[in-house]
Amino acid sequence: MKATMTIVIQQIEKSLNSILELLTKIKWEDIPEDVRYKAVLIFADDLSAITAASHESELQLFLEQLIQFSGPAESTIFNNSKTLVDRYSAALANGSSGSWCEVDTGYLPAVCHASLYCLPAILAEGEAMGNTVTEMLRAFLCGYEVVARLARAFEYDELMLHPHGSLAAIGSATAIGFLRNFSKETIFNTICTSATLVNPAPFKHAIEGGLIRNIWAGIGATNGLRAADLTKIGITGTSKSLYNVFVETFGAKFNVENIVPELEFKWAVMQSYHKQFACCQYSHSAVEAALQILPKFNYKDIKKITLKTHWRGKLLSNLAPETTLAAKFSMEHIIATSVYHGSANVEAFSSETLDNSEIRQLREKINMYLYDPQPEPPNDRPAEISIHLSNGEKYIQECLIAEGSASKPFTNQTIKNKINSTLKRHYPKLHGPLQSLVAMEERALKATWRDILNEW
Repeated sequence: MKATMTIVIQQIEKSLNSILELLTKIKWEDIPEDVRYKAVLIFADDLSAITAASHESELQLFLEQLIQFSGPAESTIFNNSKTLVDRYSAALANGSSGSWCEVDTGYLPAVCHASLYCLPAILAEGEAMGNTVTEMLRAFLCGYEVVARLARAFEYDELMLHPHGSLAAIGSATAIGFLRNFSKETIFNTICTSATLVNPAPFKHAIEGGLIRNIWAGIGATNGLRAADLTKIGITGTSKSLYNVFVETFGAKFNVENIVPELEFKWAVMQSYHKQFACCQYSHSAVEAALQILPKFNYKDIKKITLKTHWRGKLLSNLAPETTLAAKFSMEHIIATSVYHGSANVEAFSSETLDNSEIRQLREKINMYLYDPQPEPPNDRPAEISIHLSNGEKYIQECLIAEGSASKPFTNQTIKNKINSTLKRHYPKLHGPLQSLVAMEERALKATWRDILNEW
């Protein structure tokens, strides 16, 4: 047993250092153009996702608390009020905002929202320290790469841990290590330190609607910043920290093949997904199928709905969600509100929908079953929905994989339209600068993030 433990610890250290060795030597201009552009799109999409939460009442109360007790005004909270706070509070605020509306990007090969775990800390640190946008993008991309590979490497038999708690501090710490130009050895130590600052977050909290789940990524963002600070003054974890936390404590198995660099390097951002629906991605194939056949009938004529979904989707069962978070993780509510509204946008999951009598009646008409046999990736999140009407008519629609994934991507214009629409509504001041950034304009890439926020 001890020999096996030693081997795994050595595998973790060697494989992680191999990816850090490669990334610490890479310059922004060395990265393939399509990868750089994808990083910019994700950066902009998830920044717009942060701003989308500016209307959420519970979040705004939390931000008021942060602002009241904040330190020096050096980093922006993107709540459309141009509020400056200390970088740790800004990372906490924006990290919490980023997942609130469930429109942030994700990483399909693992349960991981790698961008959410890197971006809030990068935004806060980059503004406070006067970094250029290019410096921030490189650090963001490298942090994304490391945390995505770690998410793949630590494998679980069941979906028990929520990654916003278990991975966010690591993504934040890694990205900050790259932004501060730490050596490979110091970034490794920073990652090990941050592993001891993660949260054993239960996935069920999302389904049951515990709003504290929305704060986990923010806590991870500020803990990652602290991990980088602490490492530089010699307060660190050990080289065994990742093993101690993820294998011994969380019960993961370590698959070394999922972290070591490939002979032909495959950037993790190229396997990301973007979201058009404001709910858990596990439900998106079901929503897409429902919306495709919706024009054929009136929802008031529905007698029953039969849904076949993949095993992850079937976990999302909650007939009576009590919070907006629970609504976004209740397959019954997701389908019901999508059918009722004809869309699954942010408004379709507002607090008013929880007690809507027609939506409640639709929820109660849904029967959920396992899609069997389950297809292989990339079609491993399928759905088939059957709508039975009172007059005996029946409509069936299948969707093997939702749009927005790497195998069925949105067009770049679709993603840009989503970003523009969100910013115009929730943070108009950022609309112009991010348009320039997404267009890869040289002046936007070379400008400091602080100048973009203050002068553009």
